[in-house]
Amino acid sequence: MHIGINAQLLSYGQSYRNGGVSRYIRYLLTQIAKEPGDHTYTVFVNGQDVIEQLEQHPQITFVSAPWPESKPAVRIAWEQFTLPRLVRQRQIDVLHSPVNVRPEYLPARCASIVTIHDLAFLRFPHVLTAPKRLYHQTFTIRSLKRASMLITVSESTKRDVHELVGIPYERIQTIYPCIDERFSNVSIEDRLDTFREKYGVAEGFILYLGTLEPRKNIATLIDAYAQLRQQYHIREKLVLAGGKGWLYDTIFEKVRQSGLEKEVLFPGFVSDSEQALWYQSASVFAYPSLYEGFGIPVAEALASGTPVVTSNISSLPEAGAGLALCIDPNDMHALSGALYQALTDPALRERCRQQASTVAQRFSAQTMAAKTIAAYEQAAKIHQSQRITFVQ
Repeated sequence: MHIGINAQLLSYGQSYRNGGVSRYIRYLLTQIAKEPGDHTYTVFVNGQDVIEQLEQHPQITFVSAPWPESKPAVRIAWEQFTLPRLVRQRQIDVLHSPVNVRPEYLPARCASIVTIHDLAFLRFPHVLTAPKRLYHQTFTIRSLKRASMLITVSESTKRDVHELVGIPYERIQTIYPCIDERFSNVSIEDRLDTFREKYGVAEGFILYLGTLEPRKNIATLIDAYAQLRQQYHIREKLVLAGGKGWLYDTIFEKVRQSGLEKEVLFPGFVSDSEQALWYQSASVFAYPSLYEGFGIPVAEALASGTPVVTSNISSLPEAGAGLALCIDPNDMHALSGALYQALTDPALRERCRQQASTVAQRFSAQTMAAKTIAAYEQAAKIHQSQRITFVQ
């Protein structure tokens, strides 16, 4: 079977574009290159430099689109008008669109499978910019309804797709995203003290790592941190790491209003080479997001052996794997209390350290890729049966 993968949103840039969905695509392609099964693949990427950084395999062909990833309007036009022609020319049997949207008009013979990462544009439309809302309302809903099969990254997102869009459960399969093996790499332990000294956090720190945008609920985290300092006189700093996404100015204003400019650090976008160091150096990882399709940073921190405080809503308890402290993200006092517990409870820290390898195994690349390839095969069967029914 010939499988196409639209990997246009795969990025190696030093910005929020090299975030969760980009890593999802990268890890999937890396593992497929190791275990492609009996299929051949055509992967559509953005730029020759991306191809040069990917694992190569005789069963995988890479095709580069000649436009910059920073121009989404051009990408959308390519996706909707050029990609269907390429699918037809290359006789692709199944097209995987790994980030929410598939082309509107595909050849009749081609099955389609879409990975839906979240429905934030329906659950929390106010935290997205107007262009993002328009894009999802125009393309994502139609893609979900027209796809042969859907992959969701959590059971929570699966329920959302069924309840909010009306897609039957039998057309949806949950496949958890994976954690890169580097997050459970114990060989970096001798570098942690030097790393903490480098960033001025030798006395410990609470870490948030993710895109700076409203849905992540960072303002409440800042309020909870301010309460921790006032009530318990903690010495740990708060590190808000990650690239600027959208509508982020209120985060910096909240820090200024709270008088915490010296205690809250903004290291900016974190490169792949430093992500594991940040996780393993942290005293606690905090991720009080209002909504997540999965929340991969939670699982990455747990695989690094670091205690985690996260939200008790949407998919985050799934990512928390029974180890994270889960609280109401709208309750600043609950968040503050959970952070204090994570900072001061040695039994919790030891339990997280002991269970880190179990979390890594639960969210492995091998499992994700094997289940995804099986979903390709299932989507082809579903599409074929639908075509036979339609002809009859």
